[in-house]
Amino acid sequence: MSASAQRAAFDLSARLPLLLQPFARMMPELSYYTIVSAIALAVDLVIFNMLAFGGMRASMAGIAGYSTGLMLHYLLSKHYVFETGTGDKTEARRFFEFCVSGAVGALITWAIIALATEWLHLPAMIGKIAAVGTSFIVVFALRKSIVFATARD
Repeated sequence: MSASAQRAAFDLSARLPLLLQPFARMMPELSYYTIVSAIALAVDLVIFNMLAFGGMRASMAGIAGYSTGLMLHYLLSKHYVFETGTGDKTEARRFFEFCVSGAVGALITWAIIALATEWLHLPAMIGKIAAVGTSFIVVFALRKSIVFATARD
């Protein structure tokens, strides 16, 4: 079943107040994005832990883990989360925009981990957990509204 057919099957927006309808229409896509993100995060955390606890600075280990997860995330997102056939973007442009949105997430990740570990002297995993939530929200918004935006009428 295609991503658009799955979204239509779970469309609860007609049953909700007008203010909540945009959020309801986004929920199936956000659900799949969350699953894809969890898979990419698992890979990210494995890389992060291996490097950070192997002696690399936590902020740099965060970038390495994030970058690895980013590549996996793109492949899964374009196949299972977002509708890619309705836009006029080339694959190269979409990938570039995905990487730029990932770079924004990586910068957020680096900054939060650095703040937590180097300024606040908290454990590396505390910084990583804070970075995950913040970058998730920002990057989803960028990818939905820019990278995988559908053609507007």
